[in-house]
Amino acid sequence: MLLLPENFKLIGQGVTGSEGSRGLKTMLDYGTKVIGGVTPGKGGQEVLALPDGRQGVPIFNSIKELEEKFGIPDASVIYVPPLFVKAAAIEAIEAGIKFILIFTEKVPTADSAYIYALAQEKGASIIGPSSVGLINPKRKLKIGSIGGATPDRVFLPGNICVISKSGGMSSEIGLHLKNNGLGVSYALGIGGDRIAGTDFADFLMAVENDPETKASIIFGELGGTYEERVGEMIAAGKIKKPVVAFIAGEFTMTLPSEVQFGHAGAIIEGERGKPDHKRKVLKEAGALVAEDFDEIAQLLKDK
Repeated sequence: MLLLPENFKLIGQGVTGSEGSRGLKTMLDYGTKVIGGVTPGKGGQEVLALPDGRQGVPIFNSIKELEEKFGIPDASVIYVPPLFVKAAAIEAIEAGIKFILIFTEKVPTADSAYIYALAQEKGASIIGPSSVGLINPKRKLKIGSIGGATPDRVFLPGNICVISKSGGMSSEIGLHLKNNGLGVSYALGIGGDRIAGTDFADFLMAVENDPETKASIIFGELGGTYEERVGEMIAAGKIKKPVVAFIAGEFTMTLPSEVQFGHAGAIIEGERGKPDHKRKVLKEAGALVAEDFDEIAQLLKDK
């Protein structure tokens, strides 16, 4: 379940910490309702209670405790420290939550692999780790820290889906579209780790059935084969809506193999993961590949 229904119930795990509380405030300020938070040992507190007496977000010791008041949530956003992410994700999955976005960076790869396998077994969707978040401007839906405190500066309602490995580039693309008279249906940071709970193709398949989305942009980089998978699915006719791709990292073509660049997943291994190979696969499949970042909006308009 990557596209949440109306009136979904969202919780936050770890939103009593500094990063989580900042993220929670930006979600609430944008108009997204968060029914409660979960931090073991801090149950009974309220965070972000307003000076005029309006209630803040209630905190519970466990998801089971929260369920007793609100029922099973539809979604959770996880802000807990890296070494606690596995336990938090397991708790959410075992509770029956079907949409889990992991904001936390530096989650051990073995933990990410375990979380992904458990989610597949239980029919849950994982976004992240290292996801800046998900936003839908028309619905005032914001999960995570995407767009910061003022997402309206860069994300306008529209019909373009933006999916990026880079959290910062999610906002850059939103601003690029805004400056060219375009807006977004969804913008999503999938994270740049070696294991992505949701990759480009997963979300592109989800928006195939979204009437608000007419085309998509993927912002990829060197390393991994997630972009190649998009090409394969376009060629197979599974992804039918237009896709514009921009692949960063051309400068790495003159550098040695087996070197990590930035994100944990940005590693070239032999010929695998090279930006020029990704572009070739995508072009041959029928995607529109931007050679320069500023070409993205024009390619969409031409299509």
